[in-house]
Amino acid sequence: MLHELGDFLLLPPAEPDRIPRIPSPRAPQASPTGQWTTAEPTLDYDDGLSDFDSHARPSPPATAAPDPSVPMRSAAAELLERLTKELRDPYWEGSPPTEGLDDVLARLTEDRPVSPDTRVIVVRAWRETSPTAATDLLRRLTAAVKEAGLPPARRPRMLVVATPSDLPPELPDQISREDTTVHWWWGVLGRLDTATVVSVTRPHSPGPAAHHQLLESVVQATVVEVCGPFLDLATELAARWDGVPETLPDELRHAVSAVTRGHALMAITHRARRSALEPDNTLRPGWDLGLLDAWDGQLRCHPGCEPDLAQTVKTRLWLAQNRVLLPLLDDAREEFTEVIRHRSRLPAPQLVERYRSRPVGTSPAFSANGGTAEALMGMELGAMWGAHLNSHVRLSRTEADRLHVLWDARNRLAHRTALDDRRLKRLVTELCR
Repeated sequence: MLHELGDFLLLPPAEPDRIPRIPSPRAPQASPTGQWTTAEPTLDYDDGLSDFDSHARPSPPATAAPDPSVPMRSAAAELLERLTKELRDPYWEGSPPTEGLDDVLARLTEDRPVSPDTRVIVVRAWRETSPTAATDLLRRLTAAVKEAGLPPARRPRMLVVATPSDLPPELPDQISREDTTVHWWWGVLGRLDTATVVSVTRPHSPGPAAHHQLLESVVQATVVEVCGPFLDLATELAARWDGVPETLPDELRHAVSAVTRGHALMAITHRARRSALEPDNTLRPGWDLGLLDAWDGQLRCHPGCEPDLAQTVKTRLWLAQNRVLLPLLDDAREEFTEVIRHRSRLPAPQLVERYRSRPVGTSPAFSANGGTAEALMGMELGAMWGAHLNSHVRLSRTEADRLHVLWDARNRLAHRTALDDRRLKRLVTELCR
């Protein structure tokens, strides 16, 4: 986000020992294998994202108990005073020091004769010592801008980045208006993002190029389907899984344990099928922990939170095989109709009439060879296999074996059953002939 903003002012945290230091520029180092790496990139600014753990929020620094005799200052007042020090605005030089929050807000919203500072002020709510600092800032600044009546070009520009637990649940709806936009970082990852991570992580395997490419396509599609928007889990599973369907449940459990470092994950009971434009109040706790998100038009929970992981893996393995193999099976079926036409013991019209599984055209042209050939193209693999068993089609042993492999795979996928390792490899071998 900061890279896309261009010019911005990143507000440092309140604690002196946590003020970000700008590292000296250096070229990013590539992974020794040239593959995807989960190492943090070297940036030319402190984005604060290193404060996040995969599934645990950092504990706030310990502070001494407040003195009851000292009046409490507004949480936003200290934040804004730090901001005035960072702005270093020449227009403010020589002015008396700020006396309170209202004075700071007045200076920020003053219609000055000089050009206003157009940099975007970035506040990271999770790095503030007071949990109400960002909330107070948003509410007070929104009201101050409205009261000042500034035109859009002269208003202060501010980006407050926060997690759901940093803000009151009702705040986004309260401040959302024409001059304040609430953007939910929800559903921003898609299938292509996960597929890219998986593709660059997978190790290279020896073997015939076509055979390996097709088998690898099934493996990568499976990892993408199983892991969804959880890129760290997709990286771990893609690197360790051998591609055998029978070993996927155990390897997924090991990958979940490696990514979560053995921490127990909370159970997700919300089972909505479709994802909304933003997470509602029931989803935000899980989303805040990185355990659910919108992905590919559906609500996806972290596999470690699935109550029946084995069944979930079976379903997503089947979906991945369907995505990759069904188009190829349909192409193979159409190609095999030429074999059926040449090996048929019955006239083509009789074969079509006996084994047709799709409606046949009723136009006069159907009686011609073109209509019969078109009807043959509509024969399903099961009908072809039935014609072979009934001796209405004479096939060689090689042709019969190929047809049986194609029909068995298509039949299992049609009944929501994923192919095991033996059937998958046999099918890949036949499709690559």
